[in-house]
Amino acid sequence: PPGTQGSRIIGGKAVAPHSRPFIASIQMDGQHVCGGFLVWPKWVMTAAHCLIPRRSPSVRVVLGAHRLEEPEGSQQIFSVTESIAHPHYSPALVDNDIRLLRRIRLPRPGVDLKPGTICHVVGWGDTSNYGDRPSELMETGTTIVKRSLCRTLWRGKVSPNMLCGASPNTTLQGVCAGDSGGPLIFKGKVYGIVSFSGQRCGDRRYPDIYTKISNYIAWVHHTLRRQHQQKGLPEPSPGLGGGPGSRWAVGRG
Repeated sequence: PPGTQGSRIIGGKAVAPHSRPFIASIQMDGQHVCGGFLVWPKWVMTAAHCLIPRRSPSVRVVLGAHRLEEPEGSQQIFSVTESIAHPHYSPALVDNDIRLLRRIRLPRPGVDLKPGTICHVVGWGDTSNYGDRPSELMETGTTIVKRSLCRTLWRGKVSPNMLCGASPNTTLQGVCAGDSGGPLIFKGKVYGIVSFSGQRCGDRRYPDIYTKISNYIAWVHHTLRRQHQQKGLPEPSPGLGGGPGSRWAVGRG
């Protein structure tokens, strides 16, 4: 349903082809279900509510795409060998909505975005409240909303693990189902993961909600370090540098 988990880009425009090679399309049975983004050469970050099984032949992660329905030479397709949701993810509260898929750098712990900060979201989600899907990767702006106001508008359903963004005016603009797991970007760095939005996509009365990545740096490092140790690989560096094709970091503020 429009506006619930799995949000879409509303009121946006197509990005320049292949200008966002780090954006991932997570697909099941050939259909786009969630967005994500590269955080390490073999790891993609998305939302925990995107229930992506591991080692399933029906699941694939596509990087380097612009038009999902066309065979582009830039596309790289991977299977998923690990799917790790945060251990305290709450489906009921949609809290700790963060997942790592094995196959940007991260912000300093605790870094927040000030209200009024203009960010961008990117995805292949619907472009209207009527289920219209774009043929190209889309991008739109969103303005960070003060958390206390956001909590009031959502009647308490906003935790310190969340960031809120909305259109700065009455234009329907933001995310909606299909963009879940995609990045909230500010100055080339990722600060949030698309989590959920209101029933009416782009309605500023119910700001879009993003998982605040900087609250999970310790968990990400611990998870990646444990995975590398189990497989006898060198530990990832503290900076978690992006892999080839990555063009930004995950927000250092």
